[in-house]
Amino acid sequence: MKLYHKLLPLATGYFGVSSALYAFDGLVVVYGPAGGAWHINIEDEPRWYRGPATVVGAGLLEMDVILGNDDTFINNIATVSMQLERRFVALAGTPISEIIGTDLKGFSRTLESRTSRPVFMVPTAGSEPYPEGAAKAFLALARKFMVQPEATRKNGINVLGAIHLSTGKEEHIEPLLSAIEQAGYSLVSVFSVPRPGQADPLSAIRQAPEAQRNVVVSTSGLALADHMFAAYGIPYVVGMPVGLRGRDDFFALLRGEAVTPAPAPVGSPPCRHALVIGEPVLGYGLKRCLRLDFGVPEVDVVSVTPAQALYQSAPGCLGTLVERGPRDVCTDSEQDIEALMNDPAVDCVIADPCYAALLTRPTRFIPMPHIAMSARLNWDLPYEYAVDKGYDYLAGQFSGTPQP
Repeated sequence: MKLYHKLLPLATGYFGVSSALYAFDGLVVVYGPAGGAWHINIEDEPRWYRGPATVVGAGLLEMDVILGNDDTFINNIATVSMQLERRFVALAGTPISEIIGTDLKGFSRTLESRTSRPVFMVPTAGSEPYPEGAAKAFLALARKFMVQPEATRKNGINVLGAIHLSTGKEEHIEPLLSAIEQAGYSLVSVFSVPRPGQADPLSAIRQAPEAQRNVVVSTSGLALADHMFAAYGIPYVVGMPVGLRGRDDFFALLRGEAVTPAPAPVGSPPCRHALVIGEPVLGYGLKRCLRLDFGVPEVDVVSVTPAQALYQSAPGCLGTLVERGPRDVCTDSEQDIEALMNDPAVDCVIADPCYAALLTRPTRFIPMPHIAMSARLNWDLPYEYAVDKGYDYLAGQFSGTPQP
């Protein structure tokens, strides 16, 4: 069992499901007591905290679990989904459905025939990391709604893995989306950021197989990228472009070009040894920016969610901005992270502000909120990471004059 004295535990599987499906106007049902859904609505989903909730709990009581009161559950969900007029219903598993062996797939078939609405289940157990739950949700969504394309849309791009638990508010990833369009590409779909003018958010899902390239901006998009390469032959690029060099390298990979060696930055580096803690794709984007734009000689990445899939070659991957170093680690252990942060050689830490509580000595600390860690605590903090804005943010932090 993991012990946390100063940190919050990261969001788990069905939180990832909720984050991944939020933008598609469906109804997410968490199979457990109402507490699980309540926690998502109140704590870990800032969008639902301030807007209409689209996730509900099954509201199971102890006797429901013991006696298997399935008819009541199905009737309640059918009634709610019809009243709310959602475009689909997704059933997310929890530790309860795992323990008692609930047939959520069978429930889905029954609900679909009764409501005439698309219904699917997401096989979460409630104990997996949130990117795994989000990845399963994306795959379920794709298998339910994607259709074989009649033609490929030239320069069409899908962005995969843009869930708020990893990428924060939509305004933080918007500079990347704008840069993609300014470079002459068109956004076919963004999983899961709604695009302006979309009356039906599921239309982008149906059209996604028309894209020429996929871009994976967090680990939760990797499984979908592999699926779309296998099913539709769409190759993909992995990376969150942070800073100027990251931007240029990202578009070189999209064009199918090799990344050329970067000239050494002019001037003294702002620090000697930086430690980046958080979601791994963003973490490696920050590492490239620190090394190639600012000349920081040593940068280590602590991936707090599983990152092994990023280091493996895949047939559909055109290129990646992920370059693993010898001291990069994957851990969410509070003790291990505390020891790494307080290494005397480390003179700069970039992480969610919650991690500052682990520092026992004066060290430069640059806030980079990770919503899966701090939820709405740091939702409104001013920060940037994508392309030029990411460079400006880091430059402002290093110079002591943060950008507004």
